[in-house]
Amino acid sequence: MNNFILFIITLFCWSPTWYLIKFQLGYVDPLVSVFYRFLIASFIIFIFLIIKKEKLQFSINQHFWFLFFGICLYSVNYVFFYLSNTYLISAFPAIVFSTVVIMNIVGETFYFKKKPSIKTLIGASIGMVGILIIFNDEIFNFSFSEGTHIGLFLALIGTFSASTGNMVHQRNLNNNFPPIQTIAYAMFYGSIVTLIITKFRGAELLFETSFSYISSLLYLSIFGSIFAFVSYLKLLEKVGPGRAGYVGVVMPVLALIISTIFENLEWQYDLIMGLPILIIGAVLVINQKIRIN
Repeated sequence: MNNFILFIITLFCWSPTWYLIKFQLGYVDPLVSVFYRFLIASFIIFIFLIIKKEKLQFSINQHFWFLFFGICLYSVNYVFFYLSNTYLISAFPAIVFSTVVIMNIVGETFYFKKKPSIKTLIGASIGMVGILIIFNDEIFNFSFSEGTHIGLFLALIGTFSASTGNMVHQRNLNNNFPPIQTIAYAMFYGSIVTLIITKFRGAELLFETSFSYISSLLYLSIFGSIFAFVSYLKLLEKVGPGRAGYVGVVMPVLALIISTIFENLEWQYDLIMGLPILIIGAVLVINQKIRIN
């Protein structure tokens, strides 16, 4: 499958998830919904692997890296993003997530000793200016007493965790870990870690039987987790974390369109000015590398 198809699948499977997460909040604790999402996704992948008679036995060391990967990308990442969605309109966590491009470049430099170019540093700086413009009021008047600030802070932690997960996955690929089995075990371990966190929070293991909850959960598990992550991580395998992060540049635009249609988002001056600057910065970061063909 070529890079462009992987890019499109990832983009269109992931973009609606920011809005659909809203239907997972309410009666069921957000972390319980994260647990359900990745437990269902992992079971589906395991069934596929069993049918295909793929290898499922691995060493303790490999399981450790499955666990670490799962904690970063399928537990802590989503715990913070689901919680951030209780404070923010769905498009804003997606905008924060676009900084994963910059974090991935920094991660490649730190973990894999890939030095960023001058163009990368300029692009990253421009991107940060865009973020400062979009969220200038929240940043310069930061206070945990305001829900928006809490939501942005949680989304930022979630983005850092996701970027760390990308680095771990690249490390696993470099050590010849089978990607689909890695994703299956990581999702399963991530769901169990989330369940443990949930129990420490004292949340009940409830389930909502409404159509909106079940349908959004199934979309998030099948399309937003299996199809999106298999495509994204395959793209990461082929072009590297910095290039694969291009998805995070375009995704906020689609997420904003969805929020405008379904959540009556009003485009304020800060958003209109800052978003193009953020996109320009991110494109400069990845343009020297990415070739979607």
